[in-house]
Amino acid sequence: MRLQVDILLSTFNGADYLDEQLASIAAQDIDEWQLIIRDDGSTDDSVSIIKAFVLKYPDKVFFISDGSSRLGVVASYECLLAESRSQYIAFCDQDDVWLPDKLKKLTDCIQHLERINKPDMPVLVHSDLYVVNENLKELADSFWQYQKLNPKKMQSLERLLVQNCVTGCASLFNRSLREMVLPIPKDVIMHDWWISLIAISNGKIYHINSKTVKYRQYAGNVIGAKKWSFGYIMQSISRNRDLYKKSITKTRNQAKALLQSGKLSGEKAEIVSQYVDLYERGWLDKRMTLIRLGFLKYGFIRNVAFIFWV
Repeated sequence: MRLQVDILLSTFNGADYLDEQLASIAAQDIDEWQLIIRDDGSTDDSVSIIKAFVLKYPDKVFFISDGSSRLGVVASYECLLAESRSQYIAFCDQDDVWLPDKLKKLTDCIQHLERINKPDMPVLVHSDLYVVNENLKELADSFWQYQKLNPKKMQSLERLLVQNCVTGCASLFNRSLREMVLPIPKDVIMHDWWISLIAISNGKIYHINSKTVKYRQYAGNVIGAKKWSFGYIMQSISRNRDLYKKSITKTRNQAKALLQSGKLSGEKAEIVSQYVDLYERGWLDKRMTLIRLGFLKYGFIRNVAFIFWV
């Protein structure tokens, strides 16, 4: 089978950095990719930049013209997933820069996993990232270290229910997984988190200790990397207590949507059910159950905050 990767890109007012991202896709070491783009209602020059890129690569770039109504990031990527037909799928952000060997590293890894496991097993692979500023100056050599994350210890269903460790723009997954993720429920927090949950529940997640993306951080980021520290965590919680508590509630709503999706069975369904149901327990019982069943984030300070506010 000829290697084919669908790169899915949703844009929204991304004109400032979109040219650099598109150029980095065109510069990939492997050529067996196609780019599917949907604009989510931009009011800047994003659409003009996209159309110019389509003209440059008419056989490789496909622009979904659906009126560009504003759907939001999750629903926009759901539309893109519905258009994908290739063996492998890669998410793409509008403001990053891919390293030239990104697709090759991730496809080599996922094909190896498919060979040693069942060929139709849902598989997701993901990598580390460089953290850079708006001018691509390096802020951190490792996103995982910058955020104090350890993907090796976080890739279990219990952990993923409360904290995602997969960065969508640094991931690749196979068609078997794509077939399982649609439709995406409205209570899903982010599309990459949802796909991670489906993958760990029905197949395999694997990480590679390489950086494949320059992950751009700047004032306009909707979601981004924040340098982890005890002070940052404590300030964030004390200043945004309601938002923090609301974010915990969202993990329960997302877990409930996963449970109701029909995509789980047996032990996995029981794990998710236990997480959903623990919110009906009393104050002490709830916290003891979190610890006993391993519904924990990575890092002592994160867990102190999580257990206190849950």
